[in-house]
Amino acid sequence: MTTLGSEPTAAEHARRIAGAAREGFLATLAVDPPGTPFGSLVAFVLEPSARPLLCLSDLAEHSRNLSVDSRASLMAVEPNESDHTDGLARGRVTLLGTCHRVPDNDLVGARAAYLAAHPEAFYVDFADFGFYRLHVEQVRWVGGFGAMNWVDADAYASASISAG
Repeated sequence: MTTLGSEPTAAEHARRIAGAAREGFLATLAVDPPGTPFGSLVAFVLEPSARPLLCLSDLAEHSRNLSVDSRASLMAVEPNESDHTDGLARGRVTLLGTCHRVPDNDLVGARAAYLAAHPEAFYVDFADFGFYRLHVEQVRWVGGFGAMNWVDADAYASASISAG
């Protein structure tokens, strides 16, 4: 945990990046060709538990992939605050785990949380869309060149999100 005047921990950096992002790159394992990594741009919101909540179409390739193999990762990147910043110097976090449909008894809360972050998401009530939650098991934080670390999932989930 960050103390006054100290640098934020890798877990805190990772949590802040994930919390600030509204889009990320979801990687799943393709059904066809089997086992090939497949990446796609998705919108998400980070729940208070630090788990990403996504709204995905059943027609999308990533949803098809998740129905066969729930392993996935979601990469989020710090916002680009300068046109002169090398993109590879920006902080980023990859959350690894399994991605499952939100249970029926939690759909109302998931819908409200998602729409609070994405009020333009007119598609949330379409019949072919569903809410998914990534259950984070591992975290990889990269703070730019030479700054990186694996972060314990529990440390990430409990990390402070206040400004450091």
